[in-house]
Amino acid sequence: MSRVSRQTTARIFLWPLALAVATLAGLVLGLTGDGWRDIAAWVLLGLTPLAIFRAMLRRQPDSSFSRL
Repeated sequence: MSRVSRQTTARIFLWPLALAVATLAGLVLGLTGDGWRDIAAWVLLGLTPLAIFRAMLRRQPDSSFSRL
């Protein structure tokens, strides 16, 4: 039997909260300035799709769907 480690609420919501803050900062930077702020906005707004893509690559295929 494998043991399931318990995680705290803060640990569970750390990355989603960090991505939300980065997205909000990117939106504000993109709307309030030009030049370096636009570049920073692109970088910050690109973090969320990058994190989603990375999670999809790391995801293990579910064996129950492979039988369909």
